[in-house]
Amino acid sequence: MASASHLVLTRFGNSSIINNRIPEMFRETTAAQLSAFPFRADAKRCFCLLPLGGIYWEDEIPEWLQLLKFPEEDRNQIYRLFGIRYRIWKAEVLPDHDQRFWDAACAQVPDWAFFQRVRVTVDDQLAQDQAERTSEEGFKALFAEADQLTVSEEYPGVQAFSATFDLSKRGTADAKPWWARMFRKGTRRKT
Repeated sequence: MASASHLVLTRFGNSSIINNRIPEMFRETTAAQLSAFPFRADAKRCFCLLPLGGIYWEDEIPEWLQLLKFPEEDRNQIYRLFGIRYRIWKAEVLPDHDQRFWDAACAQVPDWAFFQRVRVTVDDQLAQDQAERTSEEGFKALFAEADQLTVSEEYPGVQAFSATFDLSKRGTADAKPWWARMFRKGTRRKT
């Protein structure tokens, strides 16, 4: 009998499928926690492969383990906001529902550092472009050998990837496993 391994990943998406309702925003506790992240000009720029697939600054979100304690719906809204902001940086015109979502979040937590970086420098945009390329390369490497791959949008703007790998298959002696290709030396980039 063949053995299989199942991998589920979630990351923001740039897709725009949403019904046209105005979304409910963050819970009061999440809004209070985000408001506790004021803008700092000296904040370090960081890169996140999953779930953001791009750059962010350390004053914008809590450490990942703390972020995982946020209610799932609120985390998904945060991820969606990052996806929208990446599109704003590229001067894309947002669909009405994304613009309303952005405006509602900004009204709820106007002092959150995240909203202070609506415009970025050329260097920041280049770092974001490289982060997106690195993310795409990583996902291609990660899923290249998947026996089954499903991509779904379980929450607006947040993609979920589900992959199944048959571990009983044997590759060639020269073939590197997906994790070795994805996390190869040099993949990590300092921004």
